[in-house]
Amino acid sequence: MLQNVALLRQFLAVAKGGSISAGAQALSISQPAVSKAIHRLEREMGVALFERRARGVVLTRFGIALLRHAKQIETEWNFAQSELGAFKSGRTGHLRIGAGPYFGGALLPGAISELQSRFPGLRINLQIDANPKTLPGLFSGDLDIVIARIPTSNIPDYIETRHITNIRQCVIAAADHPLARKRRVTAADLVAYPWILYEDDDETVASRDNMFRRLGAEAPRIALMSTSLLAIFQLLRTGTYLSSVASGLLTSQVGHGLVEIPLPIEVSRFKGGAMFARTLANVAPINALIELLRRSAASP
Repeated sequence: MLQNVALLRQFLAVAKGGSISAGAQALSISQPAVSKAIHRLEREMGVALFERRARGVVLTRFGIALLRHAKQIETEWNFAQSELGAFKSGRTGHLRIGAGPYFGGALLPGAISELQSRFPGLRINLQIDANPKTLPGLFSGDLDIVIARIPTSNIPDYIETRHITNIRQCVIAAADHPLARKRRVTAADLVAYPWILYEDDDETVASRDNMFRRLGAEAPRIALMSTSLLAIFQLLRTGTYLSSVASGLLTSQVGHGLVEIPLPIEVSRFKGGAMFARTLANVAPINALIELLRRSAASP
């Protein structure tokens, strides 16, 4: 087992570096040793994993297939080593998290803080983005877990999902926005103001456009899109923009000075939760993070 993990790590280093020499340099071992390891791995697999070229190597279709599994095996092995060594040194590994705007802005900051108090040596990388940006990283093994809207389809069999909370989408604006003072807001009111939305969040755009269809109106164009939730909220506070976000963001610190616009219909509701490879289902930091997020979501 240990030898196989070492072979996979050398395979990953070569795949990332694009050459035997780059892989050897990354691992601080000799080039012949890495070359020998790759040949051994190819013999054991019974296929060629790399295509040798003049300026390095590229993955074959078999190498591409192995790459995702190798990343997951390395992650699980690192967590196993971390948990075994935690009693002695408190070293608890590395967790790569992808998160949607709601979880990243409202629930994850507090959950991560408490998680690292439980696992003092845990290093975390956090990528906050929409599903079209984070899910490919999860499926390829570049992210260990994604906390976001759970898609209703196209989730691979090797990905496990765990529900955390139901999320309600709403329309928001500055507290002094003209629509914030109206008791009854119509489609014509909503069309009259510029809209700003989160970049690449196709599901939110679709929900907004569907809301307008149900109101019998054509959805107005989007005036601005941004990958920064902070920038979106600051623009909302200083202008007459409207936006559509998860209602829970209004109760977080980032939502200060913003209010929900009363609508005759609901924008949408969806399930939010955790998605990760089934091979990581028993990893302690992942289970602890989900528990903390569920507790935070349930708090008033």
